[in-house]
Amino acid sequence: MLHIKNISLTLGKMPILKGISFDASAGELCVIMGANGAGKSTLLKVIAGEYPTYNGDVMITGKELRNIPVAQQATTRAVLSQHVTLNQAFSVQDVAAMGRYVYSRNLGSLDKEIVKSALQIMQVYDLKDRAYPTLSGGQKQRVQMARVLAQLLEAPGLQELDYTGKKMLLLDEPVTGMDILHEQLALQLATKLTAAGVLVVAVLHDFQLAAAFAHRIILLKEGALYTQGTVDDVFTSAHIKNSFGVDVSILSHPQCNYPLVVTAATAGLFQSPARKALNVF
Repeated sequence: MLHIKNISLTLGKMPILKGISFDASAGELCVIMGANGAGKSTLLKVIAGEYPTYNGDVMITGKELRNIPVAQQATTRAVLSQHVTLNQAFSVQDVAAMGRYVYSRNLGSLDKEIVKSALQIMQVYDLKDRAYPTLSGGQKQRVQMARVLAQLLEAPGLQELDYTGKKMLLLDEPVTGMDILHEQLALQLATKLTAAGVLVVAVLHDFQLAAAFAHRIILLKEGALYTQGTVDDVFTSAHIKNSFGVDVSILSHPQCNYPLVVTAATAGLFQSPARKALNVF
């Protein structure tokens, strides 16, 4: 569904992205990772159409992004940006309903049912009449997730829908400010969307969340593709050391079907009871 070929981008005479290529398929959760300044958010913005001056090709279902009308992009691709600023006293329901305006400014009964469903899925329906600026950071993020969900859906709920090759969701650090329960909720939602055929491309910083939910990892370093592949392919001590500059150990756990990534010092706590006792405080 998404074909990225040799993407480069220069901003203010500074090369930000350098010849990045990868493919992502419908029904996949593709996670972009890398150290601060590696180009993760910039790459996502290129795919979102925010930086049209890129060199290379961004192909979505066989069409070059620059050749897809903006209105069509808006009905096939939803974007949750890293920073969303909204200070006006819109209600939570009004903010979520903004996701439907790409279809019509006059919301019909179906649109309203989709907005209600999105708010319920993100567990913020009980806040629907609250003024958006009065919410906590995590609550605001869940409302923004409800907005992009309302933009994607063609009917209320997530059951018996097939969006294969038709819908793409871009998420830039979607769990920022969320507690552990709602982190899981947000990424479980991403998983359910992939089961319905949606391609989800997300920027994450948390290794464990990425390991637990990602189908594919794109690892960037200094604006270039460092490596890509499955979680097991990418999450190795050498790859993480070379791209993040930190020593880690890759551990297994009998109750997890994915690797656990811990810093070398933390791994020592698991391995040495004596050391653990000495480093409690």
